[in-house]
Amino acid sequence: MSGSHAEEMLSAYLEGELDGARKAEVETHLAHCPECASLLEAMRDTRDALGALPELEPSPDLLRRLYAIPDRKRRFQPIRDFLLRPSLQPVFAGTTGLLVFLSFLAFSPGGRSLQKSLNRQVHAGYGRIERLYVKAGSIPEEIGARKESILGSLRSVDILRKDRE
Repeated sequence: MSGSHAEEMLSAYLEGELDGARKAEVETHLAHCPECASLLEAMRDTRDALGALPELEPSPDLLRRLYAIPDRKRRFQPIRDFLLRPSLQPVFAGTTGLLVFLSFLAFSPGGRSLQKSLNRQVHAGYGRIERLYVKAGSIPEEIGARKESILGSLRSVDILRKDRE
């Protein structure tokens, strides 16, 4: 038996938890290995010294104060339960992906050129929206200018409907 294997079994040997064959094997090793024998003796001394210590009972006042300590787990339990819901995992994964993309965009050397390109496209989009807005503002003026002809057309449609009925 090797020394490291015997050291692993010394605690079980000391507590009397080994079967007959293993106990005999450890005893044979202890007879030939002074290091393991001194380790066993130190373990026995430690066990005996700790066994001689009196058992102390906590005072009722200490127990009362310990039980009065608020349980922080209960206070944050609803929040934790909400955040750990399986239905939110795709949201967290998407948010993580977005944050990784934004960090690459902000901190990579090529990110500056991408930012400039996106900025140009956004401003071009705003320009198109402004032109559409101006055109939409001119539509009521055109309708006002052609009001009489439109109303005449609508009246003629009403006349045609009356004739069919």
